[in-house]
Amino acid sequence: MIVMLFPIKTLAWGKKGHAMVAEIAFRYLDENTKKTVLEYLDGTTIEDAANWMDNIKSNHSYDYMKPYHYANFERNEVVTETSGDNIIYQLDATIKELKNRKNLSKEEIKTKIEIIFHLIGDLHQPLHVGYGSDKGGNSLQLRFNDKGTNLHSLWDSGIIEKKEITLEDCLKEPFSKKELRKITKINVVNWSKESRGYLDSIYNTGGNYISEEYTNTNAILIESQIHKAGIRLAAVLKAVFKN
Repeated sequence: MIVMLFPIKTLAWGKKGHAMVAEIAFRYLDENTKKTVLEYLDGTTIEDAANWMDNIKSNHSYDYMKPYHYANFERNEVVTETSGDNIIYQLDATIKELKNRKNLSKEEIKTKIEIIFHLIGDLHQPLHVGYGSDKGGNSLQLRFNDKGTNLHSLWDSGIIEKKEITLEDCLKEPFSKKELRKITKINVVNWSKESRGYLDSIYNTGGNYISEEYTNTNAILIESQIHKAGIRLAAVLKAVFKN
């Protein structure tokens, strides 16, 4: 198995999508965990925390983080965790570091919280566990809403903007207690496999022109993925700051 890493300039879910992940997480959090997280964020809003890893992309001192946003596997490869600069390993490592934060400074803890906020959102955009051969859909050119785009950008923000997806849209389909128990079980590799499982339908565009049917069908999936990302962010924050 080879993890294929390529520079990706598009921003998963866009600013709005990442902000909604954070807002959903805070709907599922208890008051004590909310208070602890906000204390560490030290005045940074949860929306800004969720977008921090995208906002720093123009700061070259953070270039080492650029591969953290994704892990691409070729078709028919099994998703596994391999140490290095990829989303699966970095998210897992950051969660573990926060759980054992005794020797971390407050600023280091803040940064790691921001990483978790963002990478859990990224992981639920399926093309961030996509194919290296087309750079996670970045190389697949499409026509959408009378404009040129690519598959990755379409999923990051194109459909969200076209359908004007809101926080309430993402929350409108509640999960059952049984579903929530499964969703909140913390396993980054399984989350990655789940996201990647949607790729066949994502690539089933019916050609280079994106139809209204494709847009409507996949808007529902995007809403569900953002909802799950928020739930899982809350579960991680609870697990990290439960003491």
